[in-house]
Amino acid sequence: MKPLLVGCSVLLASLAKADRNGLARSYGFVTPKTYALGTGPELNESSSYDASSIALSPENPYVTLDFESDVAGFPSFVVADLTETVEIEVKYAEQFLALSHPESDGPWTFSNGLSNTSRVERFSLTKAGSVQSFFVQGAQRWMTIELLSNSSITFAKLGFEATSAHSPASELPAQLKTSNPTYDSIWDLGARAAEVSCVDAGNAPSTWQVEPEGTFIRGQAPAQSVKGLTFENYTMEFSTKIIQGGIGWTVGSGRVPYGAKFYLTTNGDSSDFPSYINRTLQPVDTLVFNYGWGIVNQTTLETGSNQYFPTEVSFSEDVWYTISTTISPSGYNITVNDHFLAFVPVTEQTIEAATARFGSGAPYRGTWGFGPWEDQAAWVKDVLVTAENGTTLYSNPMTMPSQVLGEYGVAPLEASVCLDGGKRDRLIWIGDFYHTARIIAASTLRYDYILSSIEHVFQWQKPNPPFKDFVPISLPMGADLRYLDGYADLYAALIDYQDLFMASVGNYFMSSADIDGLRPIWPKLKSLVQARLAYIDPSTGLIAGIRGEPDPSYFLGQANGSANTALLAYTLKSLVPLATAMQEESTADFYSAIAANLSEATNRHLWNAELGIYSLSLDAPSNYSLASIAWTILSGTANSTQAASSITKMEDLSLGVGYKSTSGQVDGDEVELSANILGFVLDALLYAHHTLGVDSLGVAKGLLDDYWSSMVNQDEYRSGASWEYLYPDGSPGIDLFTSLSHPWGGAPTYVLPESVVGIRAVEPGYREWALMPTVAEMGLEHASATTVTPFGNIEVTWMVSEGGRMQCATISSPKGTHGYFKVPKGFSAQCDGNDAKDDTIVIPGGCWTELEIRRLD
Repeated sequence: MKPLLVGCSVLLASLAKADRNGLARSYGFVTPKTYALGTGPELNESSSYDASSIALSPENPYVTLDFESDVAGFPSFVVADLTETVEIEVKYAEQFLALSHPESDGPWTFSNGLSNTSRVERFSLTKAGSVQSFFVQGAQRWMTIELLSNSSITFAKLGFEATSAHSPASELPAQLKTSNPTYDSIWDLGARAAEVSCVDAGNAPSTWQVEPEGTFIRGQAPAQSVKGLTFENYTMEFSTKIIQGGIGWTVGSGRVPYGAKFYLTTNGDSSDFPSYINRTLQPVDTLVFNYGWGIVNQTTLETGSNQYFPTEVSFSEDVWYTISTTISPSGYNITVNDHFLAFVPVTEQTIEAATARFGSGAPYRGTWGFGPWEDQAAWVKDVLVTAENGTTLYSNPMTMPSQVLGEYGVAPLEASVCLDGGKRDRLIWIGDFYHTARIIAASTLRYDYILSSIEHVFQWQKPNPPFKDFVPISLPMGADLRYLDGYADLYAALIDYQDLFMASVGNYFMSSADIDGLRPIWPKLKSLVQARLAYIDPSTGLIAGIRGEPDPSYFLGQANGSANTALLAYTLKSLVPLATAMQEESTADFYSAIAANLSEATNRHLWNAELGIYSLSLDAPSNYSLASIAWTILSGTANSTQAASSITKMEDLSLGVGYKSTSGQVDGDEVELSANILGFVLDALLYAHHTLGVDSLGVAKGLLDDYWSSMVNQDEYRSGASWEYLYPDGSPGIDLFTSLSHPWGGAPTYVLPESVVGIRAVEPGYREWALMPTVAEMGLEHASATTVTPFGNIEVTWMVSEGGRMQCATISSPKGTHGYFKVPKGFSAQCDGNDAKDDTIVIPGGCWTELEIRRLD
């Protein structure tokens, strides 16, 4: 058997390693906390890992490594000793239960996230030394190594060369500690998710390797050229030299890897070929075809049955072949070296798939791309696309990085950005960023990630209609600004994500007071605001669409709906302090006036007094949603009576450990309970208590005790980070596909210090702040928080005694700031031992202050 390293030849592996050792920012080597030897995955019977060697043998061929919480990086290990050639299989997973599945919790076929598409890697090792995967693994708590061969191996070191931070919660700049250990663990979730999901510039290298010989591509989700999105009825030809297993390519595809997929396998000479190749999925000397996401199903990314076309000739490794694919309305004709290989007819199923949401519109329309399957690797060069009449439409020798990586969306990351999730989708989802930015401000304080993400997204602001001045909702890390027109689909959908993104800018300014950092993007931000204001329906005053432009799609609700209209009102209000700081009072006044008009229109058209709820939209007056409850409260649209009534209606949405998102959803065991939406709700519940005097804390406490506790109290699922969705029984809500390092599920990380300990900014940078606690009401005996401001740290510790009758606070506020505390009705207060003279106590900066609050009864 020929020696292999990380799925390719030793020569190519060493060539690649030289390109990938120089991370822009190193986060060190992360080792597991515990390990367990045995014959399969082991959850409980583990030993502490002390960096001593670990040996695998036929008697103990399996080791389970537990990192306790999600980490990200290049899988790495040092082989100390081995007997003959050793084959091993390495799996990665966020949840323990995935380890027993053949593909673990992968593959990720939705996008090429500058990481490994697969969660399983196999290695053939022939000598001692260091081994590092070519690919980043984006987020995993678990790693297993299984001995596949009848031999033995000893590892001197195991773990990840980390590409993102992995700070213990106790070492973060901001802090939260309470008398409830579960709440402390819940606070940790968002911080861990944000660390895993934010990536430094230079820490996500390309997954393609461009050399003078061509482009070398290891098994991964196909990456598509953005130049052929409108092409149809063409012939795409390329040269390939297969290094291991086979080659994969797509035609008739959209920008995402969804289209006609072909995988051609080699003859697999037993003396040269790894024994671990899946011969059911990849038979030798076979063309495998499917139309869709791939050749295996992945939860929500299902595809049809594979079609297999055995070849009449054998294909060898290390030999150059020219493959041609001609697409037409009737099917796909494939030749190799001008010899017929197969004809794949277009079927009704193909047409249905091509006209689906991510399809190119027709089986014969769309672009091309390349991506071998798992355990495959091949060179690609001399790509040529010709029209039916023989005219050359496109050519690329695939030998220059500047002409390949950006076009195919796999350019190395050049800006520090925050993604939706560590393991998937690994896209810059700007709606998710709302939670991420607030989490960072309340935990890691990596403001460089927030500002760089904002700057990067605004670089992609659309210069022409439709959707002029919008920004992309889910930009891939590997996208190249030179090809902005190829990403037009990212401006047309989920347009309320524009509002969540703008609100993120406003919230960032409120925490940081970073006027200098935001000044360069201020004109672009104002243009985006104006673009969104054009969506106000002049007849209703609600958010809808623009006449003459494509109908908008929203994430949180419907056009002319309560959630979307209230969200934009919130967004505009959040931008008022920034406009004021920019010395644009007229702009600030304008935003305030429009926000008030949006709230007034929402109350006039969508408050359903009979049901005691805000209607989902004009078209659905009897339906309602969690999003509309949350945003009408957070935007100030709802008064105390409306807020209280809306919160009472949440009971009708209760399902298992949480709440379903809308009244129109049918109850069921597989309803996805959104941590994103419930994060908005949690914030709104505490806001309603503080600002409107609504009795909402019981519902908020229930969310923490039932919903978010599920993320920390089930070890078989726990990742140490916040989740994307939950099922009603508290398990991950999209099965193995669920992202368990998703910042959009981490709202408690900013809600707990702000609304339970009670440190809330009133002016940007906490120059003025309010102390608005709910420590006793949330059933806590003590709670403390450290909030980091540009002036220094605000530190508050509350102690509760006498069953809540007495509450004492010790407060440190930095010089240059001041806070205030409003004495609740029914309580008396002392400040530094002196009776409070009125119901508002000023907390000076630059000193320690002690408060004592006692119930009057």
